[in-house]
Amino acid sequence: MDSGDLLVPLDDEKYGYLTHGVHIGLKYRTSDMRPFIYKIRPDKLCVFEVSKIDKRIKTAAKFISRFNPKDVLVVSNREYGKHPIKKFAEETGCVAITKRFVSGTLTNPDIGTYTEPKLIIITDPSADLQAIKEAAETGIATIAICDTNTRFKNLDFIIPGNNKGKNALALIYWLMAREISKINGKEPGTPYEKFVSRAEPQPYLLKMRELQMLSRRRQRGKPRR
Repeated sequence: MDSGDLLVPLDDEKYGYLTHGVHIGLKYRTSDMRPFIYKIRPDKLCVFEVSKIDKRIKTAAKFISRFNPKDVLVVSNREYGKHPIKKFAEETGCVAITKRFVSGTLTNPDIGTYTEPKLIIITDPSADLQAIKEAAETGIATIAICDTNTRFKNLDFIIPGNNKGKNALALIYWLMAREISKINGKEPGTPYEKFVSRAEPQPYLLKMRELQMLSRRRQRGKPRR
């Protein structure tokens, strides 16, 4: 795919897929996700094929636009995904759960959070397992943003990409919202910057960064300052 066919330029300073790390996966990869992986970097991190990310975002947007927005539920237990799904919901009219997904939300009519969507969008299958389980039990179609560690069980359509970085998640949800608005004949209103979470890094991410920096120092043979 020529870069001119992409929704945004590869390395555009403001919107680029590469700029915001949408293409960067994890070291671990499942056999399900291998068709979407372009290469493995020297540091063992997987790299997604950007053209496949782009194509899947376009396809997902077309599919989502077929539904009444009130029948589409977006969920994220991942902190960096909560703000992007909120802005996505505001832009498209879909419904977002930005707090903890309560067990029974899709299966128990007797609780206050009960809802009956026809489509659910998952930010990270590893963090949103309960929502996926209940959607499968009730026959709700499921779209999910999937990193390289994802297995496809109970997922109907996947968008490959970095579902842990705040800039990557913001870009994916912003692009989907923009495409849905275009399909519906509306002018996209919210700029990308408004989709980016302001949440502080979670403790496990800080620890992960510390370990990565320590590993790099050891590889370079430099003493710790």
